[in-house]
Amino acid sequence: MIILALAFLIPQMYCNAHSAPYCYSSGTQITLQNKDTHKLNDYQKQQFTKMVKLAIDKKDGPFDWSTYQTVSLEVYKMKKPSVYGIIYKIKPRFHQENTITNSVIIKLSDRDLKTYHKFSILGYSSDFSNYLN
Repeated sequence: MIILALAFLIPQMYCNAHSAPYCYSSGTQITLQNKDTHKLNDYQKQQFTKMVKLAIDKKDGPFDWSTYQTVSLEVYKMKKPSVYGIIYKIKPRFHQENTITNSVIIKLSDRDLKTYHKFSILGYSSDFSNYLN
């Protein structure tokens, strides 16, 4: 009986750890990650960071991300299913007085974060846009 329970629970825990949280919920906005709330695991934070960088590269890039360091990452599950808001603040490694704020609203095509590149951009605002124009 215990082996059967473990056989079910281990894949389920793996799936949850690699999935976007609250993906199919709707009606309320949920804070997943900011300075006070930490509901994302390390893998989820990495994948959302990859998504926001990919969105910035699509709109204003491409950029050499090794020349920037992360200041903060905020992730919100928006009111509509599969929609997330990400606020990503970075600064150049060499001119550290300049913080660059990027805000992206994305709709995931799949709950599995392994396919982080499968999303559509619903909203975009970036200090990169201001610097480049």
